Amino acid sequence: MIEKLRLLLVIIEEGSFGRAAQRLHISQSAVTRQIQLLEHDLGGRVLERASFGVRPTSGGHALARKARGLLADYDLVMAEARRMVRGESDRLRIGYVAAAVQEYLGPALVELRRRYPKLKVKMLDQTPGEIITALRCGEIDLGLTIAGANLLSRDFYTQKLASLPSLVPLSLEHPLAFQKQIPISKLKTESFVQLPETDAQGYNQRIAQFCRRFGNFRPRFVSIGQANSLAELLVMSANEGAISLQPSYISHLSIPNVVMVPIAEKLATWDLSIVWQGGKMSGPLRALLDSFQLEAKS
Repeated sequence: MIEKLRLLLVIIEEGSFGRAAQRLHISQSAVTRQIQLLEHDLGGRVLERASFGVRPTSGGHALARKARGLLADYDLVMAEARRMVRGESDRLRIGYVAAAVQEYLGPALVELRRRYPKLKVKMLDQTPGEIITALRCGEIDLGLTIAGANLLSRDFYTQKLASLPSLVPLSLEHPLAFQKQIPISKLKTESFVQLPETDAQGYNQRIAQFCRRFGNFRPRFVSIGQANSLAELLVMSANEGAISLQPSYISHLSIPNVVMVPIAEKLATWDLSIVWQGGKMSGPLRALLDSFQLEAKS
């Protein structure tokens, strides 16, 4: 259908089947046949004979107007896809969890910009669930997330950056707020924030595993509504009297009336990973992955 629309526009521009055939270096019979097929698909005429050649019908005019925009979009998409498939992209799109970006992504980006000073880097602050969706849809090239590697490796390539201990954000009024560290068993009577699976794939399952393994209990989950950011989630949970277990990279966040208390169990950890799609890599993406590997060795 795309090529039939291109042919229609050429015929309209030339005003003649013969001149269109000459311009496209095909036979006039092939031009006529393609237009007949197009009109058959549409169920009506798009061109009519005139004394000076051919001209579009009213439907042909309408189709041509729409087709120009459609074909322009199609050509842009295909050109971008070709660059991506060949590893020739001049931009890099990164989805990340905001609290971890400076410590774990910042140094690698400095090296990347040194090697590719003209590279356009687009940074997207996303939830772990949004990162996975964006990767699947081809909207980002790389994700920085804590979603479990066992979940991610089914669909993507993953590289672990760090294993992070857990902490629990608590309101200042909480009886355990000023402990130096808290065993998970001490949280048995607490209500745990339940996150939508679409926002944090595998999060609730991870919390349940921690509670069973280190506290020998099943957590009681509660829903507290939708939050626009992690900071807002922690404030909402404190106001609702609920708690959550979080990776230690959030410890630098300053949230009113909330303190971050380390979890005593050193094995209650989160894997921070970078994730990307298969296929041929662009030079900048390969350079960024190499930077992560160098940091891990240093």
